[in-house]
Amino acid sequence: MTEPLQKKVTIVMGLGVVGFMAFGLALSFYRTVLFEETLQDIKKKNTRLIEEIETGYQDLAHVRSQQYRDKYAKENLGLVNPGERVLIISQAQKEDHLPQNTLSLEERQRVLFEEFLRQTPIIEHWQLFLFEREKLEQLKRTL
Repeated sequence: MTEPLQKKVTIVMGLGVVGFMAFGLALSFYRTVLFEETLQDIKKKNTRLIEEIETGYQDLAHVRSQQYRDKYAKENLGLVNPGERVLIISQAQKEDHLPQNTLSLEERQRVLFEEFLRQTPIIEHWQLFLFEREKLEQLKRTL
C-alpha cells in the first residue's frame, strides 16, 4: 500500500518540478522577447539621433558658409557689397477696379457681397451656409 502512495507522491513532485521548470522557461522567453523589443527601440532612437546630428552638422556648415553670412548681412544688417544695388519690392495698394457709377444697385450689392465672402474665412462661410442661411440671405440684401 505504501509503494503506490510513494510512487504517486514521486510522480506529483516530478510533475510539479517539471511544471515549475516550464514556467521558468516561459518567463525567461518572455523576458528575452521584451529585451529584444527594447533593443529594437533603442536602435531606432540611435538611428534618429544620428540623423539629427547629421542634420545639425549640415545646418552648422550652412550657417558658417560665406553665402549665408552675406545673405544675413544683407537682410538683417542692411549691408551691401561694393557695386551692388538694392531693390525693394513692396505690396501695391489694392485699387477697386470697378467703376461704381456704371453698375446698377443689384450689381453693386452682388459685387460687395462677393468681396465680403472673399475676405471672410472659409469656416465662417460654412457656418453661414449650413447653420445661418437667413443671416446669409440678409447679408446679400443689405450689402
